[in-house]
Amino acid sequence: MTFPDDRDPTLPGVADPYPLYHLLRREDPVHWSSFANAWMLTRHADATAYLQDRRFSRVAFLDAMRTKFGDNQPILKFQSEELAFLDGEKHMRLKNLVGKAFSPQRIAAIRPWIRAAVDARLDELAPSHRMDVIRDFAYPLPANVISQLLGVPEADRAKLRAWVDGIVLSRGLVRTSEMMEEGDRSAAAFEKYLRELLAKRRSNPSDDLMSAMIAAEEQGASLSEDQIVSMTETLFAAGHATTRSLIGLGLIALLRHPDELARLRSNPDLIADAVEEMLRYDPPTQAPSPQVAMEDVEIGGKLIRKGQMVSVLIGAANRDPARFPDPDRFDIGRRDHDHLSFSQGPHYCLGASLARAEAQIAILALVERFPRLRIVERAMRYQIAGRFRGFESLPVEF
Repeated sequence: MTFPDDRDPTLPGVADPYPLYHLLRREDPVHWSSFANAWMLTRHADATAYLQDRRFSRVAFLDAMRTKFGDNQPILKFQSEELAFLDGEKHMRLKNLVGKAFSPQRIAAIRPWIRAAVDARLDELAPSHRMDVIRDFAYPLPANVISQLLGVPEADRAKLRAWVDGIVLSRGLVRTSEMMEEGDRSAAAFEKYLRELLAKRRSNPSDDLMSAMIAAEEQGASLSEDQIVSMTETLFAAGHATTRSLIGLGLIALLRHPDELARLRSNPDLIADAVEEMLRYDPPTQAPSPQVAMEDVEIGGKLIRKGQMVSVLIGAANRDPARFPDPDRFDIGRRDHDHLSFSQGPHYCLGASLARAEAQIAILALVERFPRLRIVERAMRYQIAGRFRGFESLPVEF
């Protein structure tokens, strides 16, 4: 089964990829995408099994990128220490170490700060009766939250956001030389800044996440400077892009389903379930980083050859009728939260609890603060950004 480029279901920037996802799941559920040069899984059961299968390797995927683009690029050096591109014992040891610094207690402690930041920003925006949800609100919020967690001075946060944009561009399912060059420039500048900040934290620790990572230790092991720098970059890149898009996509889902919006306004305690349904219904990350098969593996009746890449179309798996009844229905009271939007298995997203907290606080504040919130449909634009789905522009009036 083939698709012209502008309808390829591995290109999530289109306004509504879900009819294509349904077609693909019915007709070719384990799909070879020439666009991504990878097998794409569309059924929930296949995807879940694959994400927990140790016969696939992220390290081997990064090796393939080195072969393609060269071994000395700053962005690939960064990624070589990222959790997302590690396997096995090294991955689990690093994840356990970082998890100590990124605990539920730390996330709970920052919730009041997130709420205060959201309220302050909406106070600034309210008098104009209009805003671009992405540019004016969802874009700065996640980077500011991560910056607050890490102790980054407020004056430096705008340039960090710009560097993160360049890094995210180079993390796509499909990577071009131009994307990698932009990633290199951003990664080099970001790394220089983070190493300087790390030196300050070593000599003068404080109650922030970078200091906690410096102090983290398990069974005599601690994080190296390279690992702390890489993890900090990961938190910015993954948390910034995902949360920004989740806020936009979640708000759109509510505004296009007025009965569900009214339901949330009358029962704000539904916000946690509502955000889980937003994640299932229209996930901001439409495909995890690919993995390489380390041996021949059969998935869904297809033979995946050793050395071939595999990924998941998360949006397709999240709307699999074999897993979710009436999957195209947006229901904020749905209690089945077994979506794949934060992945599953070893590479389950470490920052999931922070993304959830930010989205819950931001979206609830928007719909409670502005009862007449409406989309300016003619001016909204989806963003095409590799495996990430979201908005370039989402204007609203209130």
